[in-house]
Amino acid sequence: MSTINFAAREINCKIVYYGPGMSGKTTNLKHVFSKVPAGLRGDMVSLATEDERTLFFDFLPLDLGTVQGFKTRFHLYTVPGQVFYNASRKLILRGVDGIVFVADSAPNRLRANAESMRNLRENLAEHGIDVRDVPIVLQVNKRDIDGALPTEMIRAVIDPKKELTLFEATAHNGGGVFETLKSVSKLVLDRLSQNK
Repeated sequence: MSTINFAAREINCKIVYYGPGMSGKTTNLKHVFSKVPAGLRGDMVSLATEDERTLFFDFLPLDLGTVQGFKTRFHLYTVPGQVFYNASRKLILRGVDGIVFVADSAPNRLRANAESMRNLRENLAEHGIDVRDVPIVLQVNKRDIDGALPTEMIRAVIDPKKELTLFEATAHNGGGVFETLKSVSKLVLDRLSQNK
């Protein structure tokens, strides 16, 4: 859940990029970090494990406005994609305000996408959160690769009821990255405004 810093008049919100390994979660964060002016963002922290890394940084988006006179600061996290880092995934989800699910368009990654979404639902449930109670945006990444699966096929596996806002992306060149982030940020802020 978001936290309020009364001294700085800021509301801190946590957005987690979730998805299978190598789907582009880190690429999304690195692109955002490279485009946000240094004075509006913190340092990028990388927590490396043997095969994966978790990235984190925070930033103050001036174009999203305020909530009852408070600026909003977003803390962006990635989770490790490998299943054997599930304890880290659970920990990173604690206190989450919004999620970007990054799906991989590669033809051999459909099952990994489905397993990662199932894992997300399970981990949220362990925190007592119903997946329908947290803002989630679906980003279908790697749209430019040869043999990319049709977006609707990926959605049918991850979001069969078509409840999530979907963005196509090519995160390695920034395509769809900020559109996805702005969408999930707006959903988080709308929810905050309703709860105040």
